[in-house]
Amino acid sequence: MPKRDDQQQLRSTVNKDVYNVLKRLAGVRGVTLSQVVSEAVDRYLESEDIREEIEYHKLDGKEED
Repeated sequence: MPKRDDQQQLRSTVNKDVYNVLKRLAGVRGVTLSQVVSEAVDRYLESEDIREEIEYHKLDGKEED
């Protein structure tokens, strides 16, 4: 599946139990594992303490790789 222009591929390693729960959750919700992980990352980045850290370090600028 080709990626959209506004997306960047990310690879991560997690505990097998975590992987299995996420995979099952994706199946129950009728979405992809990638969508579940993307939603989790979005929620993490929106959390108050992380937002404060992002703002403090001025990390919210758009960068091209």
